[in-house]
Amino acid sequence: MKPKDVSQSVDVIIDELTPCLIHRESGEEYKTTFEPLLKSDLKMLTKKMGWVNFDWKQEFSVSDRQVYKLLIKGSTDIQGLISFQIAEGYIDVFLVESAPWNVGSSDKVFIGVGAHLFAIACKFSFDYGFDGVVSFTSKTKLIEHYQDKLGAIIIGGHLMAIETPKAKELVDIYFNEEEFS
Repeated sequence: MKPKDVSQSVDVIIDELTPCLIHRESGEEYKTTFEPLLKSDLKMLTKKMGWVNFDWKQEFSVSDRQVYKLLIKGSTDIQGLISFQIAEGYIDVFLVESAPWNVGSSDKVFIGVGAHLFAIACKFSFDYGFDGVVSFTSKTKLIEHYQDKLGAIIIGGHLMAIETPKAKELVDIYFNEEEFS
């Protein structure tokens, strides 16, 4: 695993590991799905709409990257996004972002978005025969957070990885048996 540019560091807070998204105020649970990001989705991912952390239009245009959106089943509202590429023997995560309304502690709408996005990457890693292994570069202030919440390990510097046992835990939490093959 090779280190990436630190400007492409992962900077998403993992609030809770939940089997679905949970509405913060009501406690109601919402089942999710994920789909490839479409070019038509890009018009919603603007600074004006609150998506200020990354340029998803640029990320979408990188040919060897895959960008996925997290949705509540039956809704077209994007709850979070993840960008990754298939590397040799693992999934290399570049960007992870919760929707603007899912950021913060007192005003976010849904709990569980960040971990769910990592679970998507782990699921792809299993699907590609990589034993769930995922790598990403963390912001300095979040290294311990990712160790605690995701069980990620430090590979070197800011480069971190989620290995098979923790990847399996994430996939088991977020994807039921019939969806996980």
